[in-house]
Amino acid sequence: MDAFIRKELIINAGTSLENVAPHCIKLLAWLLDCQVEIQTQQKLLKLTPNLIESMMKATMYLFECHERFGEALAERCNSHSFYASSSTLAERKQSIKELCAGIVKTRKGEAHAALLHMMHKPFADVQPAWNVIRELDWAAMRQPAAFDPSQMLSTDLLQMRRLVKRICRLSTLQKMETALHRALELVGFSVWLCLFREPRHSNIHADCHLLRHMICDMLAEGTGPCYRFLHNMYLFVANPANESRFWACLDHARLPGSLIAYLIGYWNIHMPYLDQDDMQITADAPPTVSLK
Repeated sequence: MDAFIRKELIINAGTSLENVAPHCIKLLAWLLDCQVEIQTQQKLLKLTPNLIESMMKATMYLFECHERFGEALAERCNSHSFYASSSTLAERKQSIKELCAGIVKTRKGEAHAALLHMMHKPFADVQPAWNVIRELDWAAMRQPAAFDPSQMLSTDLLQMRRLVKRICRLSTLQKMETALHRALELVGFSVWLCLFREPRHSNIHADCHLLRHMICDMLAEGTGPCYRFLHNMYLFVANPANESRFWACLDHARLPGSLIAYLIGYWNIHMPYLDQDDMQITADAPPTVSLK
C-alpha cells in the first residue's frame, strides 16, 4: 500500500471524479481492515512508521477528494457513513483523533506519539484539521474504547460482505443455493443492492459476481424465493429517498432483464385471476405470496 499511495494518489486541477473514485474505494476498504485489525489485536499488533504514515496519507487523500467532489464521491464509493462523519472541520478533527487513538493503543504504541506529532505539521499546512494532533492527551488515549466499523462503511455494506464470504465458503453449489435462498428471504434489499454495486477490484468481486448471476438465474427462471426478494425490493423502493440508489443498481447487465422476465412470467400466470374492478388477485388464483 505504501508504494500505491506514493505513486497513484495524485490530485491536480485536471483530476476528475472518475480518477479518484477507484482509489478512494480501495483506501476505504484498506483503512477499515487496518482499523479492525488494530481493534481486535490491539495488545499484540506492532505498527511500523511506514504503515502509520500510509494510514495518515490515505485519510488525508480521502478528506481532500471529498472536499472537491462532495456527495457524488460518497455515492460512488458507497460510503456515506464515513463521509457524513468527516465533512466539517470538527468532524475531521474527531476522525483524526480516533485514528491516532487507535495507533497509540497498539503494542508499544506510546512510542508513536512523537512520530505522529512530527508528521502532522506538513499535513496541517494542507488541511488545518490535522492541527488537532498538537492538542491530544496521549496518556488518556491509551485507555480502551470500542471501535464501530460502521463509521467507515455502511452497515449494509458490511453485512453484505460478511454474507458473501459465509455463503461462498460452503463446500457445494447446492449448499450455496440453499444458503442464498434463505438469505434472500430474510435480508433486506438494501444489503443486496450493495452486492450489485461491489466494485471490480474488490477482493470479493469474484464471489459477488457468482451470487449476482445466481440471483439473476433464479429471477429469470422464477425459482426460489423470488416473491420475497421482490417484496423486499418493493419495500425499499417505497421509500422515495432510496430511488436514486435503486436505479444505480440497475446498471448491472443482467438484473433488469431478469426482473422483467420474472414479472412477465408472474403476470402470465396471474392475469386471468385479476379482478380489474378491485385490482386484486381472486381467491382461486394459484398459491403465491403477494408482492404488496
